[in-house]
Amino acid sequence: MTASVRLATTLAMMAMMALPWLPSRAEEPTRIDVTYDSVMDMVRPENHPGIKVHHNLHIRVANGDILAERRDRRTGHYADRNATMQVLEDTGEDASGVHWRVASNGTLVREQNFAQSTRTMTVTFLPGHTCRLDVVDRLKPGFKEYEFLRLKVHEMGYYSSYTVIATSCRLN
Repeated sequence: MTASVRLATTLAMMAMMALPWLPSRAEEPTRIDVTYDSVMDMVRPENHPGIKVHHNLHIRVANGDILAERRDRRTGHYADRNATMQVLEDTGEDASGVHWRVASNGTLVREQNFAQSTRTMTVTFLPGHTCRLDVVDRLKPGFKEYEFLRLKVHEMGYYSSYTVIATSCRLN
């Protein structure tokens, strides 16, 4: 099945499900702001327990299928940012291993593939024009540490634990 056929099928399924959050081609883009806070324990190359990181993602869905994401994260006075744009249901990942899709239950799912783990972020749309964010990080088989880019020096760091402690979601 080609990407355009998959996209058309997905959009038809979403129309049948009457997803109120997905804009039609004539409507204004849907904006979703999600945040989450995480705590992780770095074990190498330095030992730093209890690192708290705040993550912001600003998502925009336009024309029913084009998703743009701006994201940033910060800890203390260190921060970085990135952005991506992709077609929903496209089979590829962006350069940072990110892939967005609409699940069969109507949730918006972001999957990110790291070297040693995966992160799944699920946006669930609720009544009253509200939403909920769930974030789950899982180590890949055979790994005991998470590997993430360090904010301080933009080199890889290794973490024995990674816990999401707070989430928020807002539709604009």
